Amino acid sequence: MLSSVFIAAIVLMVVVGVYSIIATHNLLRVIIALEIVSKSSMLTLLLASMVNGNASQAEDLIIMLIVIEVIVTAIGALLCIALYTKTGSLDIRYLSKPKEEADAE
Repeated sequence: MLSSVFIAAIVLMVVVGVYSIIATHNLLRVIIALEIVSKSSMLTLLLASMVNGNASQAEDLIIMLIVIEVIVTAIGALLCIALYTKTGSLDIRYLSKPKEEADAE
C-alpha cells in the first residue's frame, strides 16, 4: 500500500516537473521544476531502499543529492540575477538575444 502511494507521488512529481520545464519561459520556474524532479529522484531512492531493506546506502545517496541540488540551485539563482540585470526580465527567450534586441521589445 505504502509503495503504491510512493510510486504515484513519484510519477506525479516527474510529470509536473517535466511539464513545468517544457511549458514555462520563466527561469525561476524552471529552477523550481528542476527541484521538483530532483525530489522525485530522492523519493525513488527512498522507495528502493524500503523495498530492499538497505536504508543506509539510500541515506548516503540522498545526502549527496541534496548537496548537488544546493549547488545547482545556487548557480540557477546566479543565472536569474544575471539575466534580470542584463535584460530586466527572467524570460529564458532573452538568453540568446543581444541586449539591444531585448531592450527593443
